[in-house]
Amino acid sequence: MCRTFEQFNLIWIEEPLDCYDAEGHAALAAQFDTPIATGEMLTSVSKHWEFIRQRGADYLMPDAPHVGGITPFLKVATLADHARLMLAPHFAMELHVHLAACYSREPWVEHFEWLEPLFNEKLETRDGRMMVPTRPGLGLTLSDRVAGWTAQEAEVGARG
Repeated sequence: MCRTFEQFNLIWIEEPLDCYDAEGHAALAAQFDTPIATGEMLTSVSKHWEFIRQRGADYLMPDAPHVGGITPFLKVATLADHARLMLAPHFAMELHVHLAACYSREPWVEHFEWLEPLFNEKLETRDGRMMVPTRPGLGLTLSDRVAGWTAQEAEVGARG
């Protein structure tokens, strides 16, 4: 399939194999001109390191919530930068737009319109680029609708 897709000059082919198969992705990346992108399902710095070490991706797609937060994400990004890989953070664009802005090479950030109702503000895009909010924190506040989606009630012990 990768050979067939070469004619379309794609930006990348995303996760063509099992998401944990660093060796297989490396073999594909070595054979084809179209870049290979993967990493969105990896849950640790060490799992990303295997793909980096084996050259199993041209675009690494770490997901800060999956990898353990901002600090582990920045560790993955540092390793990817050292290996001169491209970065395309997965999902959670409201968080990743900030992290991608710190990357030394032109990063990609996925955009999911269906997440917009979670926030009172909308991320601004201009000329195909996502603008980093300048408001405090991540620059977004959760909408009132979110409270109804996340609230849970629990009762512990017996009533007297």
